[in-house]
Amino acid sequence: MEVAHQLGIRGPSLQRMVINGPNAHYVMDRIEGTTLDNTWTTLGWFATIKLALQLRRFVRILRSVTSSTAGSLATGQCRSFYLEDRFGLPPRSAPSDFAEYFRFWANFRGMRQAMQVAKQGQKLSGTEYVPPTQGKFVLTHHDLAPRNLLVSPSGQHWLLDWEFAGFYPIYFEYAGMLNFDMHSTWTVWDRLRWYLFTWIAVGSYKHEARVLESMRSHFTRFAFARRFELLKIGGPSRVPAT
Repeated sequence: MEVAHQLGIRGPSLQRMVINGPNAHYVMDRIEGTTLDNTWTTLGWFATIKLALQLRRFVRILRSVTSSTAGSLATGQCRSFYLEDRFGLPPRSAPSDFAEYFRFWANFRGMRQAMQVAKQGQKLSGTEYVPPTQGKFVLTHHDLAPRNLLVSPSGQHWLLDWEFAGFYPIYFEYAGMLNFDMHSTWTVWDRLRWYLFTWIAVGSYKHEARVLESMRSHFTRFAFARRFELLKIGGPSRVPAT
């Protein structure tokens, strides 16, 4: 968060940070304004585009900061909605660790398949698209949902809740902006404006986001599926397979 301030990105000032094992807790300033989840249905197209351009400037600044390893700025832990199977990824993971994780879950089709392939001493593979992991990770807020986008009385964007911020593949920001339940009161036009807002602010990574969501649906139901491959062949993990 302090890095964001140094980069000129508006956000609450950090007053205190408490490290509790792998987790970090923050005490921050209160910012006056209204979050987009409370005002989205009242915004027009012009205001939507204006705010999206503000956010795009912030995102471009964030992406100018890169790292050869992934994870939280505070702890190095790889905490993401898309990395939370039972075993996770180790702190400060390399691109090759992400590639292994994505390779498994993109091609996963069931526990029997995972067990049989591992029993043969082989890695789970296939022809499914695997999101790219080459190159540097970029600094990512990772939770730019409407509840975390505040507009001050003067019309300035502020970014809240930096809990999941860290270095991740560039498409994680796009996927994160779609990782919330749209209000039932949102009309078709409200939804279209959000998709436009997202596209302007962070670009479009629809294919990668679909694959990430598919992988999450798999490991949500079969969180232990990687265990067989980890025990037989090994691989990156935060929690040892036993």
